[in-house]
Amino acid sequence: MVRSGPRSSVLRRVAGQAGYTLIETLVVMSLLVIVIGALADGFTSASKTEADQTARADDQEAARMALERMRKDIHCASSAVVQQTVDSSGNPVVPTGYTLNLTVNPGQCVGVTASATDGVQWCTVSIGGSTTRYALYRTVTTACDAADAVFQVDHVTQPNIWSKTCSAALLEGIAIDLPVNRDILTRPDRTYELKDTIALRNDTANSGNAECTS
Repeated sequence: MVRSGPRSSVLRRVAGQAGYTLIETLVVMSLLVIVIGALADGFTSASKTEADQTARADDQEAARMALERMRKDIHCASSAVVQQTVDSSGNPVVPTGYTLNLTVNPGQCVGVTASATDGVQWCTVSIGGSTTRYALYRTVTTACDAADAVFQVDHVTQPNIWSKTCSAALLEGIAIDLPVNRDILTRPDRTYELKDTIALRNDTANSGNAECTS
């Protein structure tokens, strides 16, 4: 007769317990990978959306600040010329950029020009040869370019954002159309556009003179 003791009882209980098979383990691991991947993808998407919204808000704020700075310069100017940006040899820059030349005499408006200067220039400069992405710069020297001027705003979608406006017996003005969009090719509906018409307060009232056509 075989007597069962505590040891044999433990062995029977251990022998009766079944573990996970290899297939079951692989299925569980696959499900975990799918769940973790979905969570990671959602987190990445949310992070990209937040970064995109922050970048767009920064572009819009920069555009508003640039327009406010431009408004101050134009108000102080006595004359203005809008033309294609040219290089040191007088040839148009390609891709085409545009320059707004403002005549602002020293002392005419505090904080607008540097000492001994008589003008302010704003210009658009193509970024990387693109025809849909331009940066806006400002300078009080004789040449407005990326090396010499102060950066104002990026992702401007068109080069010529200025046009002159004139009406009989009214001051000369500058019409501004400033569109900003860092995803203009894929999301044109996201364009943030600022428009304004600003008078040159130090100009003389237009009476049919040729100045308004220059």
